[in-house]
Amino acid sequence: MLLQKRIKIDTANIEQGMYVAQLDCSWLTTPFLKRGFQISSDDEIQQLRKFCKFVYVDASQSKVSEKDILKAHNDSGSIADPFSQARIRRRSQVSGNGMRGLGKLIRRIASRRPTNGNAVSGRVPISAEAPRAMESYIKVAAVMDEVLAGVRKGYPVDINLIYQAVAPMVASVQRDPDAMAWLGFIRKCERGGHSYTVTAAIWALIMGNEMGLAGRRLANLAIGALLLDIGNTKIPQEIFMKDGPLTSKEYEIMQMHVNYGLEIVKKSSGVSEEIIEMIGCHHERLDGSGYPHGIDGDIPVYGRIAGLIDSYDAMISERPYADHKCAYDALCELNQLAEVKFQKEVVEQFIRAIGMFPTGSLVELNTGEIAMVIEQNAAHRLRPKLLVILNAERQSLRRAKVVNLSGLPDRAGQKNALWIQGGFQAGLFDIDPQDYFLKPRGNA
Repeated sequence: MLLQKRIKIDTANIEQGMYVAQLDCSWLTTPFLKRGFQISSDDEIQQLRKFCKFVYVDASQSKVSEKDILKAHNDSGSIADPFSQARIRRRSQVSGNGMRGLGKLIRRIASRRPTNGNAVSGRVPISAEAPRAMESYIKVAAVMDEVLAGVRKGYPVDINLIYQAVAPMVASVQRDPDAMAWLGFIRKCERGGHSYTVTAAIWALIMGNEMGLAGRRLANLAIGALLLDIGNTKIPQEIFMKDGPLTSKEYEIMQMHVNYGLEIVKKSSGVSEEIIEMIGCHHERLDGSGYPHGIDGDIPVYGRIAGLIDSYDAMISERPYADHKCAYDALCELNQLAEVKFQKEVVEQFIRAIGMFPTGSLVELNTGEIAMVIEQNAAHRLRPKLLVILNAERQSLRRAKVVNLSGLPDRAGQKNALWIQGGFQAGLFDIDPQDYFLKPRGNA
């Protein structure tokens, strides 16, 4: 596969038909978050001139002839070869309009302080929290295995047992949500019966903590996430485990897991109304297209949160019927669905809580290097702390290096400029987040 031929063009000389393959700054700071597009309007030209001094045009994908592109090539320009190997492309189903809308959302979120001030001021270092986060995760996973086994035998859900197991996880997220978020991506690289439910609880806790929830209300959010799909225990295994697409009849049976789940928890003592709302409404949608009741708009708040968290966790999970997405692409899609399937404010709160590039996710830098996000930066949300693992040739570094983007310039032409170009699915490049989770790292 040949590399694209990228020609540096001053934005004063760009024209419609040119294919913009690279900017002189991060795509995330512009309205053009769909990385790579053909200029089709004067408005796009004006936007490019507003945000960039120059761009790199791919002659092979342009409607404009290479001869005309070279004419527009400014004196200081050059044919760019930013990566030494052809880049691995991520699959994305998000439209250009949805991506541009996300750009506005990112800039709005990036300018805000956390809703919950305590979520930042009292944090402990991730290196100190990681072992406790791991211990609490393992405990919750073991308890959920026990609970699900009991439900399959006809026993009620032991809510008090789950509360006791969840308490250390709640405390861990309150001390430092980054450690638990990292664990969420570790489990995305594994295949197990309980990993899906526990990672959903992680996203719920991180969001609830950012919102300022505490005590029983925060615990209820986590428990509701753990029990969202408990009704699946009543679904025939040949349907639940089916590899291919479901028939319409099988899909109707799968949808019954919501009612089955409600029946199970209503027979159990100590189940809060918030938990019932989450189980009953996690497949309802703002536009009335969800199930089981097709509720239009008037979805309880815990149900709205549950629907968003469940969708996000499904998008970034391995599924037999759909490709899984990287975290960034999943957030792009959720943003596109804001005010259609999900409440806009809930989407914004969720993205603000976990970050555009969540801790534990894989990202690509403008240098072509591959890194893992190891810590969020509340003051500069697009500039997290990273652990660089692979060089631009996709070869492992002899020693992974810590880079704090908040301390570096983020525009091309500046010395040591570094920014995130995009994200990758968990487990790509044979990188296992667990290999780096408990290892000591230097400061950067």
